[in-house]
Amino acid sequence: MSITAAELIFFSSANIPADDASTSGGAISTTSRPELTQWSASAVAAVISDGADTRTGTVYGRLATGVADSEAFTLTGAVEVVLAKTWERIQRIVLDSTSASRTVLLKQGSGGTTRATITTNETTRHISFQNSASDPSATKARAEKVFGKNTNGTLSLLGATVTLTADPAANITIALAASVDDSGSVATRLTSTGLTYSDDNVALTVPGTNLAAGSAIGVWVLQSLGIAAAATKSTYTLKLAGTTI
Repeated sequence: MSITAAELIFFSSANIPADDASTSGGAISTTSRPELTQWSASAVAAVISDGADTRTGTVYGRLATGVADSEAFTLTGAVEVVLAKTWERIQRIVLDSTSASRTVLLKQGSGGTTRATITTNETTRHISFQNSASDPSATKARAEKVFGKNTNGTLSLLGATVTLTADPAANITIALAASVDDSGSVATRLTSTGLTYSDDNVALTVPGTNLAAGSAIGVWVLQSLGIAAAATKSTYTLKLAGTTI
């Protein structure tokens, strides 16, 4: 059977900073993904599991006042837990442990739209470049790392490439790590990675051409904010592609 699109997954790296002083990058983290749809309007958060589940967790974001804050919760199985704080945006949700059988939803408001889905054996969903801000006098460039993984158990992804396919705010470029399954990091996300970055719709070839079963390629994502850039909620989209038998 061929590799399916669902088997090509982007995971986080071990170090996804929420500030400009912490390490950025490292090895792959298969319990975390950069998949969280932003709030469309200020609202409380609600969480719910799909069965018996009493795990604890924390939501991190910015309140309607703009202040960065967090809020802890305890799951009550398939009964929705509505949190108290009103969020302007959510930056990440983290569960204290994995579950081999339970899936957890983060919703915008009670009974609202699902904004993140934490699947089995995972704990975290987050946005990129949490708490990043522009500078009043200089362009600010920050680098964070994600991994595109071929999770198929036997087949290699042939002629594997990674492409930045969408960047509505036009402030994202990408570069690939020098080798597959690497663990490289930088001191902070403001530290230069020394890589050459590419813009939209450039298919970057994975080192070695093929991505073996179970292997992942590190993708450095560079955000460049112009001088005194306005606040925004935007996205970018990466595509891992290739051929399969």
